[in-house]
Amino acid sequence: MRSLLITGAMLVTPLEERITDVRLESDKIAQIGGGRPDSDFKEIDGSDCYLTPGLFDLQVNGGPGCDFWEELSWEKIAAFSRRLLDRGLTSILPTFITGDLGRLKANRDFLKAQLGLERSGEKPLVRMPGIHFEGPCLSPQKSGVHPPQHLKALEVAVLKEFVDESCSLITIAPELDPSFAAISYLQERGILCSLGHSNASFEEARAAFERGVKLMTHTFNALPPMHHRQPGAVAAALLDPNVSCCVIPDGLHLHPAMVELIIKTKGVDKTIMVSDIASIGTSQGGLVGSSLILDQGVRNLVKWGACTFGQALQMSAYNPARLLGLEDQIGQIKVGAFADLILWDRKTLEIKEVIFNGLPLAHGDETHALGTLLRSASKSEK
Repeated sequence: MRSLLITGAMLVTPLEERITDVRLESDKIAQIGGGRPDSDFKEIDGSDCYLTPGLFDLQVNGGPGCDFWEELSWEKIAAFSRRLLDRGLTSILPTFITGDLGRLKANRDFLKAQLGLERSGEKPLVRMPGIHFEGPCLSPQKSGVHPPQHLKALEVAVLKEFVDESCSLITIAPELDPSFAAISYLQERGILCSLGHSNASFEEARAAFERGVKLMTHTFNALPPMHHRQPGAVAAALLDPNVSCCVIPDGLHLHPAMVELIIKTKGVDKTIMVSDIASIGTSQGGLVGSSLILDQGVRNLVKWGACTFGQALQMSAYNPARLLGLEDQIGQIKVGAFADLILWDRKTLEIKEVIFNGLPLAHGDETHALGTLLRSASKSEK
């Protein structure tokens, strides 16, 4: 069993910030504080560094050379995964935008077949706890870049065509389901529903939240604007204490002041940072995903004065993990959790070292396979 000791780093968690040592055994966190181990171990000097959990992004459409809505290959995912890991992104939900159902199902099955096996005990490269379907049950009035010819009704019969156990999160326009039959179908299967690409009124959104929709996809974007006489879905989300709001902190999708407004209104506990990253960030002046990776989002929030570094980490690691019931495995530094960690320079907030599965990334490349597609064992706790 390999042992790694990180010494003298400033541990940053939602509960505390303190200088301590953290010991890793194999792929898990074995001890926080408590002195040096008796057995042989390798040591990483963490002085002048923050030590945080790896980042977790709920909305990753893809990037250069690998978009999850296009034809996938093992090689594409490998190269893209390494790029994300280099930036501290250790867990993602691969996100499928609206498209031909045949293609969506083929890509879903590819990820399940290629990444859903423990493959002779090999360890994953980037963790994929499930798939995020962003569509196709979206509003034609707020479809954005989602091809209108592939939009579908929000009906149980439609969902049965592509939703299966690999789906962790689905973005929907709930006003398309006034009876809530489709939403109930999703909830019965433990699938988290998020309001997005929706033209819902304040009343329609509030009704959906009361029926268990707990998330808003890229808040303010592809949604009706707030108006003092027509507050719309965004106001309903900001006012509901049970709803979490996702934000894209790239300075393009939202003005920094609007990001700060969301954080102050919802509170750090109910704000989640996402990238919506895709190979094309803009198209003819319009937004087509972003070019953001979450480590830059963390630096942006601190630079803008929207929150502290620790709060930014909570919104980009712990909160998304908790939302999916995975907080005992990823998203925080605790004994028994996966040893997916980042060492950040305390002055510049640049990443100095990424540790994944208990191995420093630079030293562990040959030991990693490409990924795993794992479902939470406690979906009923969402």
